[in-house]
Amino acid sequence: MILGLLILAVCALPFALSGVLVFALTIVALKWMDRAARAGIGFTGGIAIEGPEVTVYPTSWRKFVWCLRDIGLWKSLCYWLIRIPVSAVLLFLLPALFVALPVLALAPVAWIVSNPVADQLEIGERVGYPFVALVGFASLVTFVAGVPLLLTALARLDWWSAAALLGRSESSRRVDELTVSRARVVDAADAERRRIERDLHDGAQQRLVSVAMSLGQAKSRVSASEDAVLKELLDDAHREAKNAIGEIRTLTRGLHPPILTDRGLDAALSSVAALCTVPVTFRIDPALSGDRRPDATVESTVYFVVSEALTNVSKHAKADHVRVDVSRVESAVRVTVVDDGCGGAHPAPGGGLAGLEDRLSGIDGTLSITSPSGGPTRLEVSIPCE
Repeated sequence: MILGLLILAVCALPFALSGVLVFALTIVALKWMDRAARAGIGFTGGIAIEGPEVTVYPTSWRKFVWCLRDIGLWKSLCYWLIRIPVSAVLLFLLPALFVALPVLALAPVAWIVSNPVADQLEIGERVGYPFVALVGFASLVTFVAGVPLLLTALARLDWWSAAALLGRSESSRRVDELTVSRARVVDAADAERRRIERDLHDGAQQRLVSVAMSLGQAKSRVSASEDAVLKELLDDAHREAKNAIGEIRTLTRGLHPPILTDRGLDAALSSVAALCTVPVTFRIDPALSGDRRPDATVESTVYFVVSEALTNVSKHAKADHVRVDVSRVESAVRVTVVDDGCGGAHPAPGGGLAGLEDRLSGIDGTLSITSPSGGPTRLEVSIPCE
């Protein structure tokens, strides 16, 4: 029994492989036929049909299953299963109409010309020439006006079916519009953060620096022996001014530091790592610097992720060492932060990690945290990047 099943399986294997090959060739053929159909409709009807979103299949054995789940593939197959038989029928029907209708229109005239002495035509009953002429005229009008109308109706039907089955669905177009709208909102928010940072740096911070310098000069001119109370007040004011300057610098660094715009991720993240209270091993992919720098939104998000992660390590992890790795992987920037602290990190509502998730969700980024009790903690972030 088992031997028979094995023999049957071996015999069926070539047919199965042939079926897979035919299926793969069918997919390729459908893609090319869809492109040709959209181009032809755009050329003849002036209707631009945008192709569906490109489906990226995995390179593993699961590709076959992914193909079966592709709605666009089944819609394309449905379109051609309808169009090919209809086109085959029209291929024979239209030439027949082009021949039959002129013959029908001219047959009475030909009969009259060939029988000039007859005044009536007998077809089951005696029919006069006016009726014969009317039939011929009606046939001629049907040929001249009906065939173009039929062709126009069939063409419009083909355009509508192609737009519905070969183009993008309304939901896909809506998703694209929302994606563009969200990108504009993210860019606007990033531009607003840069404006606030610039205003704080060039305005309030500079004024506080001037106040601190004036207080320092006043301190140097007032000795403790002259007025101890005034001296103490000046010391307190000078100290508070310097603290305010430090807080503004920290605030602007969290918004959008100028060094990020001027020198890129390498310099900006190096400065963040230098301020961390835990020793940091930092590595950044050279593909993210120079002419291959990502756009400002991606750079700002990467900076925010690393800055927030290192802040959490300094405050909560009780770690002895932290490793930061920033690299470009295909069409994404991947950030990995690993520390040897106590673990137990999770995105609590209102916390820094929850803020990371919210910020990443605006640009289709993903956040993964592995932090068992006792450590280590591993934070991985992936940000789409063209």
